[in-house]
Amino acid sequence: MSSRLTLGVRVSEAFFSLQGEGPSTGTPAHFLRLQGCDVGCRWCDTKYTWDAAGGRASTIASAFAQLRALGDASLLVVTGGEPLAHPNVAELLAEALEAWPRVEVETSGLVPPPLRHERLFYNHSPKLPSVTERWADTWRHLPAYTSDPNTTLKVVVGDDPDLADAIGLLREHQVPRGRVMIMPEGMTDAALRERALQLAEVCKREGWRLSTRLHVWLWGAKRGV
Repeated sequence: MSSRLTLGVRVSEAFFSLQGEGPSTGTPAHFLRLQGCDVGCRWCDTKYTWDAAGGRASTIASAFAQLRALGDASLLVVTGGEPLAHPNVAELLAEALEAWPRVEVETSGLVPPPLRHERLFYNHSPKLPSVTERWADTWRHLPAYTSDPNTTLKVVVGDDPDLADAIGLLREHQVPRGRVMIMPEGMTDAALRERALQLAEVCKREGWRLSTRLHVWLWGAKRGV
């Protein structure tokens, strides 16, 4: 066994579902949600991951075995919390690439990407000023992400002035249109639909893609989906 597989991680939850957001929406996937986050998004739907001492202790090997026991999937999604702030995440990603054909990381971009690989994809979700006091920190490493062709920017837009701020920041940072996905903020189907209809017109005009929250539409805002 690789020595990296014996390293410890703090797991919030591990489950098998469909990827609900971003470029792989609808794809069957194993999800490994790591514990710990200090970004502090006001609308966060996984606040149970914030406490770095929460969740449960595991080794990388045990976490992967738990996921494999749930069923077969060619995609692993490493999420949080903020997974890239987690100790041993680089080693975890390296081992994941040995076990899954495609690995995606959901990150705020608070820290730069620790690893690059042709089968490793970052879904970088920088925050807007209304969301957290640390919003600027999530844009700080943008060049490191956009220089990787496997990175997609996924910007969550809620109430005003979010949309104007998103347009301004994406233009300021000259993010290529094809690398941008805009996702409506919301915890219910009705809220997501209303915002998505508004954002659809903006995406048509700006040349951006629109991301759904498929898991919320299918199962509602709950854990393990």
